[in-house]
Amino acid sequence: METRLDREGFENNCGDLTFQNKMIVKKPNSGGGLALLWKTHVQLDIINYTENHILAKVVEENAFAWTLTCYYGWPEASQKHKTWAMLSHLSSLVLGPWCCIGDFNAILQSSEKLSRFPPSFKQMDEFHMTLDSCNLADLGFIGYKYTWNNKRPGAANTWERLDRAVANAEWRGEFSASTVTHLFSHASDHRPLVLQIKEWRNKSRMSRAFKFEESWLLWEDCERVVSEAWDNAGGAHTGLNKAKDKINKCGEELAAWGSTKVHLEAEEFKELQKKLEQLSM
Repeated sequence: METRLDREGFENNCGDLTFQNKMIVKKPNSGGGLALLWKTHVQLDIINYTENHILAKVVEENAFAWTLTCYYGWPEASQKHKTWAMLSHLSSLVLGPWCCIGDFNAILQSSEKLSRFPPSFKQMDEFHMTLDSCNLADLGFIGYKYTWNNKRPGAANTWERLDRAVANAEWRGEFSASTVTHLFSHASDHRPLVLQIKEWRNKSRMSRAFKFEESWLLWEDCERVVSEAWDNAGGAHTGLNKAKDKINKCGEELAAWGSTKVHLEAEEFKELQKKLEQLSM
């Protein structure tokens, strides 16, 4: 994330956060910087960093390893070539699954800018070409379309989608049910992004015991999933074995379907927004 706090500022203002580990990069003679925070149970190792990025290796509980990049693109039009060059350089260092998230200070298409001033088609083309050369694709979003506002009144006001998460095919294949949500912010000119990393759980990968989530009942298609799974299972069995097969099939289908439906609850969003706004001060 971007922040104006240094390590001492984090300790003084955000010491109650449940993120015991932190990496903070401050720009010299500038109020801006980058911060990466993670909990002790998360296996994360910093590979390298600059004023504009933090590169880290993450290892999941199942030993699946992937690369995370927290990114900040150059805001000046004359410096955009550095944004593309840095991404290309990082791509040469990454092997395997890769996700990059942050403020790229760039848009991919004209619909991502709301302003009386037209977007730079040259910059959009260069951004597209850089992502393509790095084999990165946008992960999309849930929520309000734009992530940054210049806070100016009237006709001078501008909205843009400068913040996003992108990933390569290997990362998207492993975490295909992941979502990016744009939150609301009172304090910052940027909207915080929440990336929820989730696997698509299918029959061959269900290693944990099935657990029915009561919140699934709020979704209209929950009954359909159960009904179809029950009707399509048990054909090769009779009696109790048939019932057992139907129950197992329902669990498998609900787990796969439910992995795409679980989102942060409203109170969790509010609490997360409050903490993010503290970090942005």
